[in-house]
Amino acid sequence: KKRAKLKAVVSTQSTGRYGYIRFDYIGTWLKNIRSLAVMNVRCNTLDFTLESQHVKEVVSSLFHTILLHRTFGKISYKKESTYSIGSLGFQDNDCNKIDFTYCSVNHPELASDIDKQVSQFHSELRGSVNAGLTRNGTIALEFYEKKKARWPFAAEFFTWEKWEVKVELVSATSTAEQQRRQEIIGTELAEKIFYVTQMINKSDYVPKTPDIPNDIGNVYHTKYQ
Repeated sequence: KKRAKLKAVVSTQSTGRYGYIRFDYIGTWLKNIRSLAVMNVRCNTLDFTLESQHVKEVVSSLFHTILLHRTFGKISYKKESTYSIGSLGFQDNDCNKIDFTYCSVNHPELASDIDKQVSQFHSELRGSVNAGLTRNGTIALEFYEKKKARWPFAAEFFTWEKWEVKVELVSATSTAEQQRRQEIIGTELAEKIFYVTQMINKSDYVPKTPDIPNDIGNVYHTKYQ
């Protein structure tokens, strides 16, 4: 059940290979990595026990990895059902607090938007801890597909994939423990990013590219040019 203190749904959309993306902060907690199918939605959960200083880099590396695999270059239509897909730029990112490097789409505006959402989640979680409420929080990345409705009804948005990163905040009691945790996090993050790539490359449902350019906005978000 969602806890009101940490719930802060951000309606601003981000980019994605498919559909719209929503960042959702939830004060819930579940254990272990697992993939769930709820109402045809693939829900993947990644759990971490982290010190506050590691939260932003862990979440950012996961979201950038997901978006790296869910992002296309520009789609140019030649005629109905015939199109070409442009190339994308990529870059390596070295973490400052963790011994880890991840790859992302090279787009400053996208990187800035992700950083903004992850920073807000981090701030909400720290605020909850300081208020003595909970040390557990979740940030979710959801992909949507827009379905047109007949007049006079409004269009509907259906989530087809959801990624949840669940975090429990802890504090190291010594420098030795802090170093040990830092080493563990790097290994754990590598394992879970490998899990992400495995899940994304499975032959599951992804929305079909529209046959005509007028429908491109029903499947892809085109904020970033």
